Amino acid sequence: MNIFRLVILLSTITAVVDAFLSSANHCQTLQRPSPTKAALASSSTADATARRKVVIIGAGWGGLSAAHSLAKANRRNLTNKENSPLEITLVDSSPRVGGLVRDGYSSSKGTRSAEAGQHGFWDNYRNIFRFLEDDLLPSINDNGDLHSDAATKSKTLDDLLTDYAPQGQYSKRKGLEAIWPVYRRSLPRLPTGLAQAFHTKFLHLPLIDRLSAFPLVLAFSDFDDTHPSSWKKYDSISFRDLCIKLGVSERCYREAFEPMVLTGLFAPGKECSAAAALGMAYFFVLRSQNSFDVRWCRGNIGEVIMDPWVDLLKKGHDAGDDRAGVDIRGNTKVVGFETVTAKGSDGSKTGANDKISRVICLDQKSGEEFALEADEVVFAIGAAALNGITRNSPQLCEYEEFRRFTNLRGTSGEFYLYISLFLCIVDSFIVGFPSFLRNPIAISPY
Repeated sequence: MNIFRLVILLSTITAVVDAFLSSANHCQTLQRPSPTKAALASSSTADATARRKVVIIGAGWGGLSAAHSLAKANRRNLTNKENSPLEITLVDSSPRVGGLVRDGYSSSKGTRSAEAGQHGFWDNYRNIFRFLEDDLLPSINDNGDLHSDAATKSKTLDDLLTDYAPQGQYSKRKGLEAIWPVYRRSLPRLPTGLAQAFHTKFLHLPLIDRLSAFPLVLAFSDFDDTHPSSWKKYDSISFRDLCIKLGVSERCYREAFEPMVLTGLFAPGKECSAAAALGMAYFFVLRSQNSFDVRWCRGNIGEVIMDPWVDLLKKGHDAGDDRAGVDIRGNTKVVGFETVTAKGSDGSKTGANDKISRVICLDQKSGEEFALEADEVVFAIGAAALNGITRNSPQLCEYEEFRRFTNLRGTSGEFYLYISLFLCIVDSFIVGFPSFLRNPIAISPY
């Protein structure tokens, strides 16, 4: 089985999201050999008109964005007929799509829906801002389905999101601890790092403790998140131990850095590698003075963004043309897989061309099982869900790359793309797809 791992260094504070690494990416070959030139040649002569069936598991930010990118490419393919058209099916066990950001929880009194996932849209979420302006807003304006008012003026990004707003850090002991201003409006303009230190208002942290964090600047300068050697160097030590080693005061760590790591990586600093923490801090704070500026959704994200997005994705398919749009199936739980396993001349498994051929699903309304044919499968789910699916799948457990996920815990916003011979870990829709996913139909299974 040829499996490559594409690691996109991405950090976010979402559940999509969530977990995460910067937009730089690199690809690392795992274990098994590449296919022969003969296999490459034979794949290139395949019938270009055959429809390739894509099944996407999970309908949060990752699943919806994968479906969105593939659907856009599919419309181009149907027009220019240069590549095989796609048949895209998106399944999710929940009745409504949206993942953790969907209103799947209620407030303590049961009077309001609560969102458990992403709430803010930070300055570096360039893919989301581009998607909202270029794709979702035109669809909303065409259909008039944002809010129930009869206003005729075209909706803009300001109708979906608030303006950039200050942020506060609170603790149980002291209440408001720090205020992060809108950095793009803060003067004087300073180099990144200095700007955040100068303009952030720490209400209780003494200057001497803040100065103790200066050695971390050297670590940030030394850490190159695009280079594997930097990750190897800083991945061997926890962020907590790095701060101790560099002389960061206990109070500065407890009141400034520990909340940052808990918010960004969903775990205390003693459980996070320094590489992950440095990468997250660079993406959210230090890429530019404006990096930590944030906008918020005007209302429930499920209603304001997810519902119109689903309507946009289903367009065409609901009109009876299953070559266009996406077939979205809620209340559909994945319960198993069927795989095609290549064997050598002696009958032994070679693993050279293994693939998932069918996804076995359970309709949770009717209780009936059915199978979806698949040429490609996208696992657009978090670590816990992938852990559970792998543990309950003898087929996936045959492969070490999947068995590794059974030992993971925590929250992940990455999604896993299984295209015939590839297992890819790619960055979420929030920050940006690597170039090959911007034109995903051009991917060769080899």
